[in-house]
Amino acid sequence: MTGKHGTGLSLRTLTPHHERQPGNRRTAPDALWLVQAFANSRWDLDHDLRDQFATTDLLAGWLVARHLLEPGAPVSEADRRRALDAREGIRTLLFVNNGLPADDAAIERLNETLRGRATSVRLSGQSRPDFVTHGRGVDATLALLGGSIAAAQLDGSWSRLKACPGDHCGWAFYDHSRNDSGTWCSMAVCGGRAKAREYRRRKTRVP
Repeated sequence: MTGKHGTGLSLRTLTPHHERQPGNRRTAPDALWLVQAFANSRWDLDHDLRDQFATTDLLAGWLVARHLLEPGAPVSEADRRRALDAREGIRTLLFVNNGLPADDAAIERLNETLRGRATSVRLSGQSRPDFVTHGRGVDATLALLGGSIAAAQLDGSWSRLKACPGDHCGWAFYDHSRNDSGTWCSMAVCGGRAKAREYRRRKTRVP
């Protein structure tokens, strides 16, 4: 079960939820698994690629499955809109990590969703600092996402979480390659398609 402190959530003790990945990739390490899963909620690989935040009930189910919301707790349409704004802002940051231009408006909307979503810093003499929320739900999840991203940007792991630039893709994947050179969520799918397109483009240029 996801780690918690009292009725809140703890960044350090979050237990990763199994998230299927294209190409059998490994999920992102540490608390970045939550950022990756949140970004990838735009598709459900097991249910016809539906948006997992398409309704308030679907969003609530996603949160409950990851122990970020108590079963039966309400999720409003305003909560869902904040989650969507946060997700698109995170996705544009991940595209930036893969060399694409930033959508400044989407990043600003992300920052707006994080404004006022407080966490407490919990210090220890034996381990790294922890971030703890004062409850559960959409606001607490957004607070943990912000803490996860900030911590990853500071420790250098953030640049490895990328969005695939493949046509109609954008899947968030963690680049485990030694030199941080990965581009595609799956070389066999998006990478192969890109190579095929480039091959056809070169062929059409041959006199």
